[in-house]
Amino acid sequence: MAIGGALAPLRRSDFRRLWIAQTVSIVGDKINQVALSIMVFERTHSAVQMGIVFAIGYLPAALFGLLAGPLVDRWDRRRTMIAADAIRACLVISIPFAVPLGMWAVYALAFSSATVSLFFEPSRMALVPSVVEQDELMAANSLDMTTSSMAELLGIGFAGALVAVIGWGSAFFVDGVTFVASALFVVALRHRARRRDLVPLAIGVVWRDLRAGFDRIRTSAVLRGVIITYAAVAVGVGAALTLSIVQALNVFVNSGLPNALRITTVDLATTAGLLIGSIVIGVGGPGRAGRKYVFGVVAFGLLMVALCFAKDIRIAAVLLFAMGIANEYFGIPMLTITQAHTEDEIRGRVMAVRMTVTRVAAVIGLALAGVAAQVYGVVPSIAAVGVYMTVLGVAAFLMPALREA
Repeated sequence: MAIGGALAPLRRSDFRRLWIAQTVSIVGDKINQVALSIMVFERTHSAVQMGIVFAIGYLPAALFGLLAGPLVDRWDRRRTMIAADAIRACLVISIPFAVPLGMWAVYALAFSSATVSLFFEPSRMALVPSVVEQDELMAANSLDMTTSSMAELLGIGFAGALVAVIGWGSAFFVDGVTFVASALFVVALRHRARRRDLVPLAIGVVWRDLRAGFDRIRTSAVLRGVIITYAAVAVGVGAALTLSIVQALNVFVNSGLPNALRITTVDLATTAGLLIGSIVIGVGGPGRAGRKYVFGVVAFGLLMVALCFAKDIRIAAVLLFAMGIANEYFGIPMLTITQAHTEDEIRGRVMAVRMTVTRVAAVIGLALAGVAAQVYGVVPSIAAVGVYMTVLGVAAFLMPALREA
């Protein structure tokens, strides 16, 4: 596919508005991350408190992620996104006023904001297939991932400079403005969902809807294969993140770089790879998503095996860059396959199941990798995860429905 084909979804006004809303929202997330981190550190000087505030970002997904899907499918997705942005704007603007009340109030607001976000992202992902053509779906997801990677790469620097200039208190107000801007772009969407036959929400209704989402995954060989294998892959990716940082700190001690620069090198190399990978796969065309998924997982595993032999941080950076590209080669096809093989009326809950399962799996990988590195050593642990990922890729290839998706 030519570059023009990769950018084709941007010719559709509704996707363009969703894309801009996502970009603004990600920048806001970075402002929130930096402002919250600096505020907690300045107020507490406690590593434990820092850990708590970061853990709060993951906790709502583990507690409520599965419940968000049935609600997203029953509610109008456009209005859900608008409401989520409006509520999050109010919550983050309230943080500076909550600080005098104590850290518990700040944590409550941060937890509430992360909980509301559970309704925004499944709604957006479920809406994308409705605003682009089927053969543009891979390119649309590629553009989404490219935007995310660029925002990760540039947004953190912008957020740091902003907080340094105006202070963390004012930065929360800017964060609130980004949510308002995102909501305005969603308001402008012309797409209107067909009216759903809504029934009063109750525990039984939500459970029935959630069970329908699981049944849809269970009865589809493609969905079952991609979600089960991707959950296993997420464990490996989480482990790779932890191990690459531990390797930078413990193995490359003779690089002459201070700890902070070694970690930054690892992060920038990986993020740059994610950016390039998201562009390349979009240019590559919409077909053979299943084979791209398998190829990405196997390539990631083999590159990680090679990483355990790296003795120089520059070589490690090149390998991590390539691993970032491989990550997008299985991440974007995974999302495309899930969207393409799920009916519109059930897509929200399938997306919520996928998001919850993979986030929990990633946390497991993050934690287990630290234990493995402590017990068995960093290099053997990296090699083991590389072999694990390679075997997963081969297993995915042996699933005909997934391979040919």
